[in-house]
Amino acid sequence: MYKAILFDLDNTLLDYDFSEQDSMKRTIEHHRQELADFQWDLFRSTFGPINWTYWIERVQRNLTIGEVLHYSFRDTLEQLGHDHAISPRLAQTYWTLFCSTCHLMEGADELLGKLHGSYRMGIISNGIGEAQRGRLKKGMLDHYFDHLFISDEVGFYKPHREIFDTAVRTLGVDHSEVLFVGDSLQDDYHGAAGAGIDFCYYNPLAKPLGQSHRPAYMIHSLSELIHMDTHNQWIKRTAP
Repeated sequence: MYKAILFDLDNTLLDYDFSEQDSMKRTIEHHRQELADFQWDLFRSTFGPINWTYWIERVQRNLTIGEVLHYSFRDTLEQLGHDHAISPRLAQTYWTLFCSTCHLMEGADELLGKLHGSYRMGIISNGIGEAQRGRLKKGMLDHYFDHLFISDEVGFYKPHREIFDTAVRTLGVDHSEVLFVGDSLQDDYHGAAGAGIDFCYYNPLAKPLGQSHRPAYMIHSLSELIHMDTHNQWIKRTAP
C-alpha cells in the first residue's frame, strides 16, 4: 500500500506547452510596436530549437534562466533579421508572464482533491523554482503538496536518483511505499526505476512502450488514477 504519491509537474499536472505558448504570445503582443513585420509561425519554429539547446546546456555552462531566455530571444531575432537589442526586455516580460500562468492538464484539480489527505504528496520537477512555485500558487494547487523537490533548489536533476532519494527521505516513507506519476520515460521512468520506486506512466497520447520499459502502471487520463485509488486497485501491473 502506498503512503506517498509524487508527481512530475510539467505536462503531467500542468500543461507546460499551452502555458508557454500563451505566455509567449502575450509577450509578443506586449512588444508588438518594437517588432516590425513579425511572423509568429516563423518565430516559433526558429525559437524552439535555439531555446532547447540553451536549456539543456544551462547546467554545464552555469547559465541562469534569465540568460537562457535572453540568449534564446537574441539568437532568434538575429537569425530572423530583427534588431536583437530588444531581447532582454522580451526575456523579462516572458518570464514574468510565464511564472504567473497556470493551465492545468485535464482532471488535475479533481485528482489532487481526491488524493489530498489520504497520501503524503509532493512534486519532483526539473524546472525552475520561481516558475514552478508561482504557477502552482496561481492555479491554487500549492496547498495540496507537503513538499516540492525542484531541481534548481535541490541540486539534483531527474533521472538521477538523488532527487528521488531526497524526496523519499523528506517524506519519511520507504521507497516501496511511494508511487511516482510522470509523463517522461527518459526522466521520470528511468529516475523512478533507478531509485526503486514504482512508476505510473501518464501517457495521454498512447505512445508505444519500448521493450525495456515496464512501468508498474500506465494511464491515459488522470481520472484513471482516481478510479484506481477509489477501488484500491494498487496491484502492480504493466498496462497494455
